[in-house]
Amino acid sequence: MKISTKGRYGLRTLMDVAVHQADGPVNLHDIAERQGISSKYLWQIVNLLKTAGFVRGMRGPKGGYLLLRAPEAITLLDVIQILEGPISLVECVDDSTYCARTNDCVAHSVWAEVSQAVRDALARVTLAEILRRHVESGDAGQYVI
Repeated sequence: MKISTKGRYGLRTLMDVAVHQADGPVNLHDIAERQGISSKYLWQIVNLLKTAGFVRGMRGPKGGYLLLRAPEAITLLDVIQILEGPISLVECVDDSTYCARTNDCVAHSVWAEVSQAVRDALARVTLAEILRRHVESGDAGQYVI
């Protein structure tokens, strides 16, 4: 399992909004410039985050995006599942019809346990924790994740 650019950029976008929203809505083009992400690609990611209720868009010359949830209430699991889909190491964990052997397969239970362990680990990490680590690192530049 690998996290694609969509998942990584989505997290960076949420971090950027969290850091800069104190000054008002955060402009998409400003995020794109700071993060080195194409505005067109970022627009697709932000729309998914908006639909999922993570951010709210505001129109107009001073428009942009604000977090709808506190950083403590946004987990890495939430973000990755919205942008990447279900977290599982093999297809049969989330879709029992994928393999005819699912019910009799000992390996299936192992894959399910490991997939759950990954989900649990991601659920323990919040956006607030990631931001805290960022501050502790002393890095005021781009968010490299």
